[in-house]
Amino acid sequence: MRQWFEQFTPREQLYLLAAAAAVTLYILLTMVWRPVAELRDEMAQRNENTTVLLARVRAMAGELQQLKSSSSAPRDRNMAQLINSSTSELGVRPSRIQPNSRGETQIRFEDVEFTRLMRWLHRMESVEGIPVREVAINQGERGGVVKATVRLGASG
Repeated sequence: MRQWFEQFTPREQLYLLAAAAAVTLYILLTMVWRPVAELRDEMAQRNENTTVLLARVRAMAGELQQLKSSSSAPRDRNMAQLINSSTSELGVRPSRIQPNSRGETQIRFEDVEFTRLMRWLHRMESVEGIPVREVAINQGERGGVVKATVRLGASG
C-alpha cells in the first residue's frame, strides 16, 4: 500500500490524504454523530411529552381533591348513623351491621327487594362517597327478593 501511495507526486498525495480525511469524517458523521443526535432529539421529545402528561395528571389530581373536599357527605358523620338513616329512607332493613377495625362495615340484609338494595348501594357510593368494597347477593325465597352481604369501605 505504501508503494502505491509513494508512486504519486507530493501534490497528489496531499489530495489523497485530504480525500481520505473527508471520507473518514463523512463516515463518522453518518455512522456515529447522526444516530446519537437522533436519539437525543427522541429523548427530548419523550421528556416534553412526559412533562405535558405530568401537568395534566396534576391538574386532574387537584380537581379530584377539590371534588372530594366539596362532597355533600360530612366527613365526621358516623357510618353507622349514615347506614341507619339511608336504609330507613330507602326501605331496606339490615339484619346486622358489623364495623371492623379497618374502618369498614359489613351489613347483612335478609329478604330485601333487589331494586331497593341497588338504589341504596348507588346512594352509598355515588352520593355519600362511601366505597362499596364487596357485595354478595343470593336469591331469596320469593321473586325479586334477595339476601345480601355488603362490605363498605371507610371514606376518605
